[in-house]
Amino acid sequence: MQKESLLQQARVLVQEYTQKKKQRPSAIARMLEISPSRITQLFNNPEMLSDELLLKIINKLKPKTDFNIVGTSNFLTVQSISKETQAKHRLVAIIGYTGAGKTVALDEYYRNNSNTYYVEAKNTMNRKQFFAAILTTMGVSFEGALYDMVNAIAYELNTRENPLLIIDEAGKMNPKIILDLHELRNATMHNAGIIMAGCEYFHANMRKDAQKQKQGVPEFYSRVMSWYELNPP
Repeated sequence: MQKESLLQQARVLVQEYTQKKKQRPSAIARMLEISPSRITQLFNNPEMLSDELLLKIINKLKPKTDFNIVGTSNFLTVQSISKETQAKHRLVAIIGYTGAGKTVALDEYYRNNSNTYYVEAKNTMNRKQFFAAILTTMGVSFEGALYDMVNAIAYELNTRENPLLIIDEAGKMNPKIILDLHELRNATMHNAGIIMAGCEYFHANMRKDAQKQKQGVPEFYSRVMSWYELNPP
């Protein structure tokens, strides 16, 4: 009974993701970090799949929240910003207190729109790990030097229609990643939108570093077209 329930959940999530994201099964498999044959087995030979692998698929594709989503002011604001940023190839930042709903709103937009890619920055990520995470969410299999990874991401963004890269928890990015993002932005500014989302300290720290003339920060800071701040409830 447990296996049947997991199979049903995994199949529904994969079908919904395929339909909304308009990606090939091979790209979805790379995003899930599993073999493409596993996607085929999910629908044709499910007895070949373990409960652990089914749980991996479910946890990767399920929404960020189990609650019903309500169109609050902040939720609708994030959705509107995301749509405009994607359409107009902008670089923007969304700032808000913990619990403002940034992650849920961004995840909902990512899940329901094609050519959108979501990555969450973590304190423990180094530069290569951060850009490897972007390649993974794009469904791209690539290994190489950091320079080549950034160029590979730029190539993919420049060959897709109105792509949007969403970077959540941006305040946790390694400062050196900002330098790499500047290069990525320069290479994709005419074809891709980028959203960075974080708490208030993300903006405060970047503004401070720009004022102190830290290498690369003033240039990148000037590239951010808008800093949107979400309202308290």
